Amino acid sequence: MAAVWHWLFLGQFTGTEVGVGDTGKTRRVAPSVSALAAGRTENGTWFIGGGHHGVWRQDSIRYLGGAGYGSVKMDYYGQGDELGKQPVSFTSEALGLVQELQFRLGDSNFFAGAGYKLIDTQNSFDPSSLLPIPGLPAIEFDSRSAGVSLFLNHDSRDNMFTPSSGTDAELKLGVYGKTWGGDDDFSKYRLYIKHYRRLGDNWVLGLRGDLEGIDGDAPFYEYPFIDMRGIKVMRYQGKRTGLGEFELRWSFTPRWTLVGFAGAGKTVSVRGSKDSDLIYARGMGFRYLIASKLGLQMGMDIAKGPEDTAIYFQVGSSWLR
Repeated sequence: MAAVWHWLFLGQFTGTEVGVGDTGKTRRVAPSVSALAAGRTENGTWFIGGGHHGVWRQDSIRYLGGAGYGSVKMDYYGQGDELGKQPVSFTSEALGLVQELQFRLGDSNFFAGAGYKLIDTQNSFDPSSLLPIPGLPAIEFDSRSAGVSLFLNHDSRDNMFTPSSGTDAELKLGVYGKTWGGDDDFSKYRLYIKHYRRLGDNWVLGLRGDLEGIDGDAPFYEYPFIDMRGIKVMRYQGKRTGLGEFELRWSFTPRWTLVGFAGAGKTVSVRGSKDSDLIYARGMGFRYLIASKLGLQMGMDIAKGPEDTAIYFQVGSSWLR
């Protein structure tokens, strides 16, 4: 059983709960949040970072900016059946930067925006984990990806931390390459929908769909993967990925909540590799309402995928990505 630990320090919250648009229509305003975060997993992976989510002019302008550094120790399985079930272990020292700015379209729940992302890595692959030959030297290389994106977002959630109703949906198109400070030219696109609905006073149903794709000569860490609890990060990668997931929450007291979830995903590979089978994951957990004014829950999930069982400590929604 694998375990994932992480800690989050929320440094500052500002903003009002309700605002008035130009038409006089009342709407909920997301708060501005500044945060510092640090985390570590049982295999020695660690990270530290910080960011700010700013909300200005009665939630007509939103800004997201952050930076972080970490050391990631993982297994690389390739795309489709490139490496079979025997992965190559690697370590990546990575610096990440993201900047996004979006503007509300009129008095609607739609936002249009643009962003910039940079990932600078130093990578070391251990071939002896794939070929049991003593003394094999590590394969080391540096890689940097950088690009700009345009996106259209719809956000009608009642709460940005732990939603109970509303929809968060986004279409994002990104172009990466030397023009923006990267090493490789490629493009990425993603469409996701997360919908929340109350089924009663104490029940909330969440539904999630996610499609992602890539074209061009991209570094290995930029290829989309099936991102669900119970499945290792980058375990199932491909040129195209799709997944669906549901989450059911039952608040049996004002502060305590039980959670059940399940989902399935699939990858489409490149270079003639075999597409993945339909991959399933499911699990359950609990949440505690740690900050009632913010609607912020935290808790723990245990999830089982096709190959492993993992424990996750959650702060806010489990669908933050």
